[in-house]
Amino acid sequence: MPVVKIDKKYLNSLIKVKLDDEHLKDQISKLGLEVEELSKDHVDIELSAARPDLLSPVGIARALRYFMHKSSKFHYGLDGKTPEMSISVSESVNKVRPYIAGAVVKGVKLDDVSLAQLMSFSDKFCDTFGRRRKKIAIGIHDLESIRSKELSYSLSKDRKFRALNYSKEESFSHLLKTNKKGIDYGESIENGLSGYPVLEDSEGVLALIPIINSERTKVTKATKNLFVDVTGNSEYAVEKSMAMLSAMFSDMGAKVYPVASVYKDSKKINPAMESRYISIELDMIYNSLGVRFDYRAAISLANKMGYEAAAVGKKIRFSVPEYRIDVINEQDIIEDMAVAYGYDYIQPVGLPNYNPGSLESTTTRNRSVEELMAGMGFMQEMNSYLSSEPVNYGNMGIKQPKGEAVTVSNSVNASISMIRTWLLPSLMNNLSKSQHERMPHRLFELDMAFRVASGKVSEHYHLAAVISDPKANLNDIKAVIEELMYANRIKYTVSKSTHGSFIEGRCGEIKVGGKSIGFFGELHPEVLSSFSIDEPVSAFEIDMEELGIY
Repeated sequence: MPVVKIDKKYLNSLIKVKLDDEHLKDQISKLGLEVEELSKDHVDIELSAARPDLLSPVGIARALRYFMHKSSKFHYGLDGKTPEMSISVSESVNKVRPYIAGAVVKGVKLDDVSLAQLMSFSDKFCDTFGRRRKKIAIGIHDLESIRSKELSYSLSKDRKFRALNYSKEESFSHLLKTNKKGIDYGESIENGLSGYPVLEDSEGVLALIPIINSERTKVTKATKNLFVDVTGNSEYAVEKSMAMLSAMFSDMGAKVYPVASVYKDSKKINPAMESRYISIELDMIYNSLGVRFDYRAAISLANKMGYEAAAVGKKIRFSVPEYRIDVINEQDIIEDMAVAYGYDYIQPVGLPNYNPGSLESTTTRNRSVEELMAGMGFMQEMNSYLSSEPVNYGNMGIKQPKGEAVTVSNSVNASISMIRTWLLPSLMNNLSKSQHERMPHRLFELDMAFRVASGKVSEHYHLAAVISDPKANLNDIKAVIEELMYANRIKYTVSKSTHGSFIEGRCGEIKVGGKSIGFFGELHPEVLSSFSIDEPVSAFEIDMEELGIY
């Protein structure tokens, strides 16, 4: 955030209302600005980069006058319609800084303080809103030192001129390497280009843009008339910046006259002091702020922020001031309405009703099962839903039923050609990668498995577990099933069964209410070999939704 040091006496002269320190600080704070220091001679204000018009004491004084209902001047115009000067714009600048706007300012009154504040504003504006002069740069010249009314803006080869505060001429390239502003901002015009953007009159160079002006057009406190230029890479930003500067000089008591910028195919007259209008329904303001205004109150608050406003139908029409570069849409105006009303007076309102969030019953049940398995010494695995036919079927010693699996069309990788139909193959893969780890291995997974039935995909939560150990057997895994069923108060039966993945005679089926919900047993040596597992493995898999606890 930029901090501006403002001469307090100068600020009070611009406000035109005598404020003591406490009242001044209070009013500045209500505008949404922060007073960092308030001394006998000056006030330091931290500004928002969103309000470039407040970077100058003139802009702050204007805003304070509106805020205190001490000003009713909502529009700024020009003191003449015919351009006082013209700028011929060469196509050579198109790739560097293609846009330029000018203005003639007459009758400006400057002293040591106001001149210093003007130059400070120009620097801070170009550094913040101007993106360190890459987007916008301002030049301020003594009009009486300019020798012609026709200026040119073009890309020039390296040559010499006497720059501001220099006693002799220096080349453009030398200034970029040695002058402080050349070092700080030179990158905005270099980039490998074979030229330098310059503004010239009939006598020579007025400025190496956006680096430094000439000594010839130096502005002093004796200067009465100014020529001001704004250059940049955005036509909108250039024109709006010039309008803001014109309003500032008008508030300083000067008269502002237009200048023509002549391009190859067009001609622009600046400053373009044109009003914009934005209409907002009162309900939109209410819905945004939670504060309801009637039309009269809304118009009064708009006036406090410098907007001329009127009720038009069911809406409030806001006239956006020429100097407000930052106002883009309705939300910007609504934010200003909040500032005018006072954030301290906007009270939070409790929600009339709400639905508190909670875990799904499935998640709650899964977590209890996961905690139970972890308590029995099992480590949880999280595997991908994607698999392949060899892993899901072939390695497990079973044939692939036709149409059971969801397949991946045009798979670029043979290892992800289908979505898994059960979890045990994934756990066997985990075991195969853990053979070097210390035994026993106790792994489980609780997640989705997918099958196609009657042309529709069904997805069920499955629970699978494996025990790998030199002594792993049927009873080890059966004991885990018994603990699981006991903890969930489920009556079940087991019976002898056969399954391609298990050793014949060492496999059982699990039933609940006479319905098969899973199987368990000792895995067949051929299955172990297909996964390169050396030690015996006992395992089970249960369809949790068939179990009836979901």
